Amino acid sequence: MFTVNLKKIFNNENIILDECELEPCNLVEHIPNADENYVFELNVLNEVLLYLFHPFKDCLYLSGPSGCGKTTLILQIAARLNWGVEQITLSNKCESLDLIGHNTLRKGQLVYEYGPLTRAMIYGEILILNEIDLMSAGDLAVLNDVLEGKPLTILANNGEIIKPHPQFRVVATANTKGFGDNTGFYNGARLLNQAFLDRWRFVEVTYPKPKVELQMLKSAFPKLEEEMMIKLVRFANELRRVIETGFENGVRQISAPFSTRSLLKIAAILSINTKYSVQKIVKTCFALRLPSVEQEYVLRLCNDIFGHEVAVIKKTQKNNLDEHIPLEGGDVTANDTDEGDKKEEEKPKKRQKRNIKAQALEAV
Repeated sequence: MFTVNLKKIFNNENIILDECELEPCNLVEHIPNADENYVFELNVLNEVLLYLFHPFKDCLYLSGPSGCGKTTLILQIAARLNWGVEQITLSNKCESLDLIGHNTLRKGQLVYEYGPLTRAMIYGEILILNEIDLMSAGDLAVLNDVLEGKPLTILANNGEIIKPHPQFRVVATANTKGFGDNTGFYNGARLLNQAFLDRWRFVEVTYPKPKVELQMLKSAFPKLEEEMMIKLVRFANELRRVIETGFENGVRQISAPFSTRSLLKIAAILSINTKYSVQKIVKTCFALRLPSVEQEYVLRLCNDIFGHEVAVIKKTQKNNLDEHIPLEGGDVTANDTDEGDKKEEEKPKKRQKRNIKAQALEAV
């Protein structure tokens, strides 16, 4: 065991816990890679740390919209604590054997291969169960005793008994809270058993606050102009407001969530030397998944915030001092516009020459 100073590790004096005891991880390859540009949201960070160091035989259930960073949050916390992680993404076809393990043929011999649940129990790791609300309640019931800290009996491996390591933790992520989907965004989400849900602590994860998303963009894409970052964050929040409140005759006006993941995708393409407008990038990364009517709304919002696509779009990179981002539809560039203006100026001169020639012919 060794002592970790959480305020120092996460560089924040507002962490509610101070020094905690932790055992070193035996499997270094299971420790996630740390992203130095990752930005933590303090309230959620505190709740997760409180669970990890004081679980009291509970498990942690993170619910929130798609792409808000539920899994990444746990991975980045584990990376800084040097805590091993096992994770599996569940589906409606997953069974308990996918979690516990199964017999497999190896070098001509039948051996038992542990699943992520069993490995996490043995090595004292964090088990992340992604999309837990997609797996059937019946198959999840096998976890009931394990979630309370009781040993796991593996009948398929001659009744082997696995006792949980003191640092074994279970974290689930889902878009719903186990009551099914009432938004229309997450088809396939199931109702979970209430006895099963009673074994969890719940933390609601939302999209980061605007100042946090802005800091994320600054950390991840330092070449992007700050003005463009501010507009991107404003666009994201305006669109989310419409998604949350925009109903007409009981029908949602935008039929897909706009995630932090989508925001980062758009910013990533803008930060490099591309010849695409903001509108084109937004269409590629988000709008084209929507019906045509909704696409039009998203692009109108784009024009309102970033400027109309028919105009020459402002430079977005600090190092692109001599280039304009070309426009979609005809790849119109600033040079094209200049040439067009020159041609417009030449038309009256040509017209004047034709008139003079016509007058001369009449005189003859």
